[in-house]
Amino acid sequence: MFAEFVERGWVRFVDGGAAEGAYLTTHEEVDTIHVTGSERTHDAIVWGSAAQAEERRRADTPANDKPFTSELGGVSPCIVTPGPWSAADFRFQAEHIVTSKLNNSGHNCVASQILLVPRHWDGTERLLAEIRRVLRELPQRNDYYPGAADRLDSVTGAHPEAEAYDDTCRLLVPDITDADDPMLTDEVFASALGVVHLPGDDAPQFLRAATEFANNKLPGTLGATLLVHPRTERAHRAAVDEAIAALRYGTLGVNCWSAFGFLLGYTPWGAHPGHTRQDIGSGIGFVHNAFMLEDVEKTVLRAPFAPAPRGLFTGSPSLSPRPPYFITNRTGRTTMERLTAHATAPRASRLPGIFASALRG
Repeated sequence: MFAEFVERGWVRFVDGGAAEGAYLTTHEEVDTIHVTGSERTHDAIVWGSAAQAEERRRADTPANDKPFTSELGGVSPCIVTPGPWSAADFRFQAEHIVTSKLNNSGHNCVASQILLVPRHWDGTERLLAEIRRVLRELPQRNDYYPGAADRLDSVTGAHPEAEAYDDTCRLLVPDITDADDPMLTDEVFASALGVVHLPGDDAPQFLRAATEFANNKLPGTLGATLLVHPRTERAHRAAVDEAIAALRYGTLGVNCWSAFGFLLGYTPWGAHPGHTRQDIGSGIGFVHNAFMLEDVEKTVLRAPFAPAPRGLFTGSPSLSPRPPYFITNRTGRTTMERLTAHATAPRASRLPGIFASALRG
């Protein structure tokens, strides 16, 4: 992809670790820096790792004061609005939620970590039952990222009652109640999903509670996902619009995992504005943003609540079958391989094969 840029001397790649990173970030020919990773990475570059780092932070006298943007992680929520869900809706959205957790075995900066559900909705337990089914039936997926085993051990240490699927991976903590719970304060960056039950006798009350919790209890502002049935949204339009406007996240996916904003490429991707280098949170600045938009606050993505043809019955018509990135998609690998081949060498003759594979997913 970058061959021409490399040949012209515009792009160079360097492999290495902390030593190489320290050399590059302090090099006199490096003018600006962008990183993706954790807030610890940012802080080590900006404030240093010596004993004086915290003193520098308090005085706002960075060890490295080059212009710096970053896309960091956080504890990303998935908000489930109560509504008239059918059995098929529960199955589909359970697959959707588990995908947003287990894509790449949970090693994503915007993987759903906390599921916010209505305490008094009779659909909550039905949804959790479907989530358990999906977790149970999936083939093995290893948590391969460095430190993942230790972070999962921390979850089970805090929650002996955590439900384990596939041995110690795929953890489900079904009822988090402690405000200082590590699932609410630390990014797991592995395959653990926590559930928080919130009050609200109807959709508007729940959405207000969920918005307040997501904004004020969970660290990070990179991405959030909001699931809402079309009939619920039509009946409570003002409450849904209020939640969309109030959620302080750089990308909000309405009926789609917020990570889709990263995949699109042309939409701005980054934390909600407001972080500082002294309190970096999920980072500063946006990447992608192919249209070069300025003063961006957030990206809001929308997708149909149900796939074709069922979307016709929910009031959200769609031509899309089960998305190929769903971890339960039976032909996702084939579909993506064919899409990639078409993207690199577009030919109309490739389209029937792409559609045939996608529809079988």
